[in-house]
Amino acid sequence: MFGYCGKILVADLTKKETSILLTDEKITSKFLGGSGYASRLLYDMIDPKADPLGPNNTLLFMTGPLTGTLAPSTGRHVICGKSPITGLWGESHAGGHFGERMRASGFDGILIKGASNTPVTLQIEDGESELIPADDLWGMTTSDTQTTLKKNYGRRQVSCIGPAGENLVKFASIVNDERVAARCGLGAVMGSKKLKAITVNGSNDIPLASPDEFKELALSSSKILGEAMYMLRDQGTNMYLDIGMMFNDIPIKYFQEIEFDDIELINGKSLSELLTGRSACYSCPIACGRRVSVVEYDLENIAGPEYQTITAFGSNLLISDLKKIVLMNHLCNQYGMDTISCGSTIALATHLCDIGKADYGFNWDDPDMVIDTIHNIAQRNGMGNILAEGSLALGKKHNAEESVLHVRGLEIPNHDPRAFSGMTAVYTIASRGATHLEGDMYSIDMGADVRELGIVGGDRLENEGKGLTAAKAQDFRAFFDSAIMCHFAIVPPSTTITLLNMAIGVSLKVEDILTIGARAVTMKRLFNLRCGLRTEDEKLPLALLKPHPESVTDDFVPDVDMQLKDYYEYRKWDRNTGYPSEEALQLLDINL
Repeated sequence: MFGYCGKILVADLTKKETSILLTDEKITSKFLGGSGYASRLLYDMIDPKADPLGPNNTLLFMTGPLTGTLAPSTGRHVICGKSPITGLWGESHAGGHFGERMRASGFDGILIKGASNTPVTLQIEDGESELIPADDLWGMTTSDTQTTLKKNYGRRQVSCIGPAGENLVKFASIVNDERVAARCGLGAVMGSKKLKAITVNGSNDIPLASPDEFKELALSSSKILGEAMYMLRDQGTNMYLDIGMMFNDIPIKYFQEIEFDDIELINGKSLSELLTGRSACYSCPIACGRRVSVVEYDLENIAGPEYQTITAFGSNLLISDLKKIVLMNHLCNQYGMDTISCGSTIALATHLCDIGKADYGFNWDDPDMVIDTIHNIAQRNGMGNILAEGSLALGKKHNAEESVLHVRGLEIPNHDPRAFSGMTAVYTIASRGATHLEGDMYSIDMGADVRELGIVGGDRLENEGKGLTAAKAQDFRAFFDSAIMCHFAIVPPSTTITLLNMAIGVSLKVEDILTIGARAVTMKRLFNLRCGLRTEDEKLPLALLKPHPESVTDDFVPDVDMQLKDYYEYRKWDRNTGYPSEEALQLLDINL
């Protein structure tokens, strides 16, 4: 198989044994790899009634046919399974070098089944694997775990959980280096299986159909991308903070307010004052990662916070102490927790205290309280044990479910659908629950069109046509997540398709991009329907259906029904049941 290792490693933790599952060409021909391949494989493997934190849940670490090649920004990997925070499809992506090393170890994916009764680590190198005891690692932070494994076993890439995953925090993450597979709580799934870490290394080469032509195009397109994305390289993702403020797309005080006077204290310019360097994922010419130091907290050359983290712990909690936000980010990375869900849950708790529905003693603009709370959540101490269950559980406990900013249990990320209307369809329909990564309509409506595929932006404060555009954007991103290529890689679709054809030896066309993506979207929908998805849960929180204060966006509110009507019609799905029609399945050549 050109473009593939041809094998997926299967680790049965209950039986303490490993085996080989051949990469299925019938699946790759339709879904490529990544989360698309995972959606088809796990549809058959995971019992829809399985407890996400029970032994019958399955966790799949997966790469795509471009992972580990010289194609630009192709170092990412994806982790999929049933999410403990939603009970539905869970999917989380991470950058770094783990995906490339997984392929070098000889495998396209790593499938984790069952559960161990004692902590273990899975070691993989050059096609060989071994489960070894990890009692000495249990309780360690993610950095200490990685340092210890590399010291004991030599140079390799490590993907691991921290204490939050061990303690089954519902939004626990999985960390490699300081790159994080953050959303959907899959770190808790790993913890429930007593799997502390996976290490990968090797010297396997990926067979390409046209290696010389591939290399030439990969290097030239990478050079062009690096030059085009100089602003992201120079400023990192936090460059969006000032842009978002102009569009009222920044969460302020749990999305209740529109002004944050201290925004300049936490923006990209302020973060640059702490900068010690930049970091890049494998084969990435952009290097958007920040390295920072804060001497007051003995933090030297650590990963700096991204836009989502700075807003989660900054503007959303009215905190302007950037150095303490850096510390909060570091703590979440060490414990292994999603900063979006963690910050949103703390903001909800503060809001509930504000309106008299809870009495945790939380106040806005209290960074020390937030730091203490992060420790308590990860260790499940005191009220931290309550917040560790996530926002929806917290809201239900205080009879305030209507105050929770979530979709199907997953906290709203830090883009406001009242600022960019198209995020309404994305949030409400996304397979994971509220995520900005299944369709970045805020980018499209700021001019990041993909005209070759009919993805064209429009008025950001308009409902008409947004459902259809969001569906196409979702297909486009699902294709990227199957190939796998970073969303920041703004490479012409024709170039991406040519790279794929040269890698795997096929004759795909540009128009196949949306078809491949739609298959993945549809398979995740079918997975969710089996797990109990209800169309009545496809809605925005009430707070985001009220206009921004002071009419800053002309009293605009999203029209969920209009957008979903357009979305469902485009997909040929039944609006009442949520099921794809037979025609839709036939058009996508999906046979169950």
